[in-house]
Amino acid sequence: MPLEIDATESFLRQQRFINDVSHELRTPLTIIRGYVDLLECYGTTDPELFKEAVSSIKNSAQNMQNLVESLLFLARADQGRQPLTKLPVDLDDLLKKFVENYHTPRLKVSKFPPCKVLADGEFLKKMFAAFLDNALRYSNGAVKIDMTTSGNVATVKFIDKGIGISKEDTEKIFDRFYRTDKARTKVNDKESSVGLGLSVAKWIADRHDIKISVKSKPGEGSTFTLTIPTI
Repeated sequence: MPLEIDATESFLRQQRFINDVSHELRTPLTIIRGYVDLLECYGTTDPELFKEAVSSIKNSAQNMQNLVESLLFLARADQGRQPLTKLPVDLDDLLKKFVENYHTPRLKVSKFPPCKVLADGEFLKKMFAAFLDNALRYSNGAVKIDMTTSGNVATVKFIDKGIGISKEDTEKIFDRFYRTDKARTKVNDKESSVGLGLSVAKWIADRHDIKISVKSKPGEGSTFTLTIPTI
């Protein structure tokens, strides 16, 4: 009986996964098809329409690319084929260069104290990007990155004053494709989300023995805290 239950649960998870992927792909494809039809009718006779169409098609294509890349990453991870190379990394330097790639006045940072970690640097940047993108997407105000060290750990915090997350949703935000109803009406409509970024971040954190804690309150914002072992 337990085997039958496991098989049923596995099948249902696969079905939900396929449905979620289909839903995520259907939206950008519908947008692209709609604007292509408009361009076929009006061509470049309407400059504003042309500009809007190109921008929307570009954003939708980027959304699909992000989805495919995240799916491939998680597929390799599930199969144990996602390579990960840990080397000594200057965490402060990595964070500094990571932040410099985000050209937004909304990003506020504290001074990063020097420390070393044993990690895959590219994966750490991918993890940080997931938390920062999430904070920027669901808030209009400033997002702060704070880093401190104590003993043999470094603590990195991503702090926003956005829409926040309810207590019951906090336990599920790292599930694949999980998004609350509030998150579906995100604050920043220019930012796209496929509901996989935090799942990827959680996988990377687990492989680096990084602990994640979330403190959030609806309407007041969220703080994601990463506790990272140092060397």
